[in-house]
Amino acid sequence: MPDNKCNECGHQHDCDEMDNVIELTGENGETLEVEFLATVKVDEQEYAVMQTLDDDEEDEAEIVIMRLEYDEDEDEYYLIAEEDEEVQQRVFDAFKKAAFEEE
Repeated sequence: MPDNKCNECGHQHDCDEMDNVIELTGENGETLEVEFLATVKVDEQEYAVMQTLDDDEEDEAEIVIMRLEYDEDEDEYYLIAEEDEEVQQRVFDAFKKAAFEEE
């Protein structure tokens, strides 16, 4: 594997592909780096589909699905963890279908 260490974060990756990388911070203060893949609309609700980034090659990347909520007072979108596994599966299925149709 080529040594493509980013000057900003020190992780191995192609810096040109880092435009979609964000850091999520949980309620407990733990952080998780993810790559934003797409926004998917299911049942009139929008969801962000992301993939975890991990330097440890033994760990497989996981898909993270979060609900997009808009705060009119702050004029900002927030990501809310989607706990319902059935909803997560429907969103992931819609994401896979959209990705397949795009190819």
